[in-house]
Amino acid sequence: MTTPKSRNLVGPVIQAGEMADAIVEAVQDDNPGKQVLVSSRASYIRIELEGECILRRETIQSKLGRPFQMNEIELNMPSFAGQVETSDDSIRFYYEQSF
Repeated sequence: MTTPKSRNLVGPVIQAGEMADAIVEAVQDDNPGKQVLVSSRASYIRIELEGECILRRETIQSKLGRPFQMNEIELNMPSFAGQVETSDDSIRFYYEQSF
């Protein structure tokens, strides 16, 4: 018997490649103690967390080993789950209300 998938999962969908690999690692560092679900679908990676997902520019930058601007995520993110709040230093995926 499988457990039904939560309806409160949030997070980005990122095109597969170097950026996706860095973002998966950054999500794990920026959301300590939370279970990170990663689904690889050949051309993209779906990253999901329960309720809230934070990504910090500084963490992504350290994983990539180069300067990074948050708008680079938007160029590599064809979709996402949840609501999104952005700044120059972070991006947050969340739900105001749980289902």
